[in-house]
Amino acid sequence: MRRKRGRTIDVEEGESYYVSMTDMMVGVIFIFIIMLSYFAFEFRSTTAKLTTARHPESAALLQTAANLTPKTADIEIDYKAQVLCVPEAALSEAGEGAAGQRRCFAFSPPTKASAQTVSVMDAQRLLMQALDADLRDAKAPVTGDPSGGSLSFRADQLFVAGTATLSPDGQRIAGNVAQSLVRRLPCLGYGVAAGANCADGGAKLAVVNVTSQTNLDAFSAEGQRAAALALQRAAAFHQALTAAQPDLARLRNAPPGQPGSQPLLRVASVGQSQEGASKVGDDQAVSIQFLMAG
Repeated sequence: MRRKRGRTIDVEEGESYYVSMTDMMVGVIFIFIIMLSYFAFEFRSTTAKLTTARHPESAALLQTAANLTPKTADIEIDYKAQVLCVPEAALSEAGEGAAGQRRCFAFSPPTKASAQTVSVMDAQRLLMQALDADLRDAKAPVTGDPSGGSLSFRADQLFVAGTATLSPDGQRIAGNVAQSLVRRLPCLGYGVAAGANCADGGAKLAVVNVTSQTNLDAFSAEGQRAAALALQRAAAFHQALTAAQPDLARLRNAPPGQPGSQPLLRVASVGQSQEGASKVGDDQAVSIQFLMAG
């Protein structure tokens, strides 16, 4: 006698439908992920173009102007009043407009940056990009945006709590930072032989400050201890950098022996007084600030 297997067939068909539906949903989700990634990339790209453009307003308009057409027209410009006028007919694709009528617009004349200023800006930008890349490769916990001209670290990631003693992780970070600095700074300073890839007569640094920032109550004993601890931490981090790479201590902001020549790597401390400031050592930060000469 043959046994009926209809129930088994129904179960197998149900499982087959379930697997097919799951595969379809995974495919749909994957498509959405690709679309979101594409739009995120385009958004970042467009934002970068607009924020770094020399004339952001023009850059924004050019994003929407997809069919610019060259056209010959007689324009009139009052450079003193910064007003530009064009024939009204030039603003119509068909040349419509009353004869003799004009449309006028205000404008700002272009400014010409000196070659030295551009060189200084480019040098600092390239320096910060290189340092940021070095430290990210080394997994050093840089906080904030280095493009502003400084590398910042949370003090609690560098020091034993409440002290100016570097923790083992802080010593590792200081070593990574020192290694990056000694690779990048000789081109921008004096006193240490620069590499063959350094440009002659390029921009130079005026000072590289190892700075510790803290919030404090300047009128309390605890606030004064916080200020003292901040300075001690800046000095300790400076010493860790120069101990890891002694060439950093030999770098100068001007040729050795020249009047006004000072060590390039120096120490500073900044304390901002405020009510209800945190306890000694809390919320402090250590940063390295790069100031270009000229």
